[in-house]
Amino acid sequence: MIVTCLLALGVLAGCGSTSESKQDASSVASKGELNSVQTSGATADQFTDAKQVNASNAAPAAMAKESTTKAPTTEGKAAAPNVVMPASGNDQEAGFNRKLIYRANLVMPVEDYSNAQTRLRDLVALSGAYILQFSESANTGEKGGTYTIKVAANGFVSMLDGLEKISPALQRNVQGQDVTEEYVDLSSRLTAKQLVETRLLSFMEKATKTDDLLAFSNELAKVQEAIEQIKGRMRYLDQNVSYSTIELRMYQQTGKKPLLSDPNELTLAERVEKAWGSSLNVLVAVMQGVLVFLAAAVPVLVILLLISFPIWVYRRKRNQQLKELRLKLKEQQVSENTLEDTEQGTKGTE
Repeated sequence: MIVTCLLALGVLAGCGSTSESKQDASSVASKGELNSVQTSGATADQFTDAKQVNASNAAPAAMAKESTTKAPTTEGKAAAPNVVMPASGNDQEAGFNRKLIYRANLVMPVEDYSNAQTRLRDLVALSGAYILQFSESANTGEKGGTYTIKVAANGFVSMLDGLEKISPALQRNVQGQDVTEEYVDLSSRLTAKQLVETRLLSFMEKATKTDDLLAFSNELAKVQEAIEQIKGRMRYLDQNVSYSTIELRMYQQTGKKPLLSDPNELTLAERVEKAWGSSLNVLVAVMQGVLVFLAAAVPVLVILLLISFPIWVYRRKRNQQLKELRLKLKEQQVSENTLEDTEQGTKGTE
């Protein structure tokens, strides 16, 4: 019985150790699975983040491609005028604030200058523009005027279209200047100068010596002058960006012959008139030259007159004296001759 009990206890102890080893193995396996699950979860999160980053980077390209593929086509439509529109919408949506200055040079031949001038002024008034400069001329070949018009940038193209309606034979040259880089540079310089101005003001508040105050004041004056120059340039650019410039020359032919006609094609009367006019011009030029020479010679003539007049008076007086002396000598000689003749006559009679 004792032996049997011992054997039974031994068998039970062996079974307990086996179950404990199995439990330990199962716990280790479960921990390994948990670690593997956590690792796989981290890897999945990293992959998800990377995928999101790639998707965000590829989104602008996809949007640009989609906008390009979905852009409306203009096939089968009439071609628009070759005028560049002020870029505002797309650039602003893309995060850019472009600064563009537009200028147009136009030549407009018209059949009736007065009527075209009235229509031009009406168009300028309706477009909200204004005429900055105006000059008018007329000659034998044509009459017309030159206009400098300032118009708002958003009405630049409509203004050109209105001018083309006045004269379909309009000749135009449109140019644009991008001043965005200069404007950004001016903005950065303005910010830096304003920071320097703030620091100098704070230094002046803390300064206690007169020399320091004078030094800070001089530097502050230079910085403020630079700030005003930058602001002035920025205002100038803003004004030219807001208002475009149109240089317009409008004219009407008044004669059949051009302004610079061939001289051989002139009639006889026209050639005679032209020759007469040329001769008169030459004569007038010669007379003007003589008058100019006399005007330049008057001071010299006055000086010569002042010098020569006393000499002339002296010589005249001297010549008068010599003449009188010669007359006296001649009279004396005549009297002597008469005396000799009388003496010879008396001797002969004796």
